[in-house]
Amino acid sequence: MAFDCICVDFTNSMDNLSAIKQRMPHAKIIPFAHSYMEILKSLVSEARTSHLWLVSTLIDYGSFNFNYIPEQHEDKQMHVWHNDQQKEGDTLLIPCKEFLEQLSELKFLRDFKNINYHPAALEYSTWPKRAFEFDTLTDQVASQKELYVNYYYYYYHYDCYHHGHEPVNDYTPSFWEDIKLYCLDKNRLNLLVPKFNVKKELHEYSPKLFMQSPSSTTYFDIIFIHNYEPQHKENYQALLTSTQGKVNQIKTVEGVKGRNQAYQTAARISDTEYFYAVFAKIKTDPYFGFNFVPDTLKSPRHYIFDCYNPVIDYTYGHQATVLYNKKLVTETKGNALDFTLSKQHDHVSILSGISTFNKDSKVAYRTTFREVVKLLYTQKIYPTVEGNHILKKWNTKSQLQNANYVRNAYKDAVDFVEKYSNEYERLFESYEWQFVDDLYQKRYA
Repeated sequence: MAFDCICVDFTNSMDNLSAIKQRMPHAKIIPFAHSYMEILKSLVSEARTSHLWLVSTLIDYGSFNFNYIPEQHEDKQMHVWHNDQQKEGDTLLIPCKEFLEQLSELKFLRDFKNINYHPAALEYSTWPKRAFEFDTLTDQVASQKELYVNYYYYYYHYDCYHHGHEPVNDYTPSFWEDIKLYCLDKNRLNLLVPKFNVKKELHEYSPKLFMQSPSSTTYFDIIFIHNYEPQHKENYQALLTSTQGKVNQIKTVEGVKGRNQAYQTAARISDTEYFYAVFAKIKTDPYFGFNFVPDTLKSPRHYIFDCYNPVIDYTYGHQATVLYNKKLVTETKGNALDFTLSKQHDHVSILSGISTFNKDSKVAYRTTFREVVKLLYTQKIYPTVEGNHILKKWNTKSQLQNANYVRNAYKDAVDFVEKYSNEYERLFESYEWQFVDDLYQKRYA
């Protein structure tokens, strides 16, 4: 071969490295660090020939022509061989004098003033491919040894790929700039992740590149939770109607006393990492979809959707459908005023349904009392403008069915919190339905 050569070793293929050494025994083998540009800036000045090859162990060079000599009119050009997937190629013939003259102005490959791109059928090594679950992705990345791994989410319970959707997108990254984390599809279920010291979630890494390739929808079990509320049959039918044609399995938790016990029961019967909890008081919105995709770049968490409350004429997360992380549910001890908010959670502004809690006087009273207690306690610890606004909405003047029970429950909750504001154990009594139902019976006996 006529020119000196730098071989960047990604430790990805001993076969490719051996082939390069055999064809270019004098090649300088350099481990990859930072970027090709940084490597070239430090090594081009050491070249003994007018031009310098840059090659990579990412590529099988079995049929490549290393005897290439530029024509006279192309002698000062940088020659780049690339495939369709990565135009900023990993195989270059560099005019050393011109490169050094432009060195102070070079940050990326495209900054070189005269580049000659050669399309080529280069066979790239693929990065390791590993299936992940939402709960395990961070741990997998933390133990990653390779520079890149292609992680993809694959359903073991739901056969989401029987329509021919390939769960893995192959991608050839550029190594001419900062190492990126690539989100290869719009739902972030296929990721090309570099090795890094992840602590809690993938959002810690920067920079990231978000792509919009098609991806599959996630499917999780739907658990309808009821305690024989008067409207539970009607709202269960609304759920069935809204999920007609969907592959999600619908299961039921009925008559389980205690909110903590009901959630734990739902988690036990769910076969999926996440499950939708739909409560008897909500009439499911027909456009809700049940197709939300948890953010793979975030740590596992619950996702709280919106619910419209017609009595207070306000929409927020109370009484809404919740996408629960099964593992977090099983870990929750239920010693906080709000089971869901006691773990990591996000609010998602998607309407999941309309509340029908006011159809029964006891349910209206219980629901209001418990929510107002939680809101008042939260405002004391973490006051917000929105929290104050929601409390004012609960002090309703609505004329809807059983709105008077809502008003009375609001007043009773305010008195209760004022009386026991410094006694959390007493406030926590409102967590159990029976305690609130006893207050209802005393007031309306």
